[in-house]
Amino acid sequence: MITRRHFLMLGSAALVNGCATDTPIAGPIPELGFQHLPPMFLNVGRVEVKNEYISPMKPPHAEHRFPTPPAQAMANWAKSRIQAVGDRTDGAVATFVIEQASVQEVQLKKTEGFKGLFTYEPTERYDAHCVGRLEIVGADGAKGNVRVEALRSVEVSENATLAAREKAWFEMIEKLMGDFNTQMDEQIVTHLGAWAPVR
Repeated sequence: MITRRHFLMLGSAALVNGCATDTPIAGPIPELGFQHLPPMFLNVGRVEVKNEYISPMKPPHAEHRFPTPPAQAMANWAKSRIQAVGDRTDGAVATFVIEQASVQEVQLKKTEGFKGLFTYEPTERYDAHCVGRLEIVGADGAKGNVRVEALRSVEVSENATLAAREKAWFEMIEKLMGDFNTQMDEQIVTHLGAWAPVR
């Protein structure tokens, strides 16, 4: 039986104010990982990850500038969380497909006139959008799939340093994947229980 579920999560926008100097934030931006989360075991022989999203690599797209692009974060999530515990010889396969993994940069209008000269305002908003689906095809021909969509946005001040900007990007992707993870976990339990014998 094929099951399909759509989920859309809208994250609230956040405003990031950078400092007025070029002093970088102490320490490197951490790597986005999911090792702290328990794996989701599936009764399949293997797990595959496919990326169907191709970045245009030009404005307004900005995902290629991120320390951890959404596509990389989604692939890391799948490789860390989805674990095969079934018989490798029975042919059952779980495939995680990255459908959408974009970030678009939106220019914001700045206050004009005298007031604008003395006001630091957000000048860019970054809108992240990810869509992923998990498909399972059993050895007996049984099929199932779930699909999750998540959105997050962040605004960056005109005086933000590169370090502050990258930190804001990282935190947005971290929250985006938190939304995605929560909903995917629920969808797998609800709709793919036949392939999830161990929790």
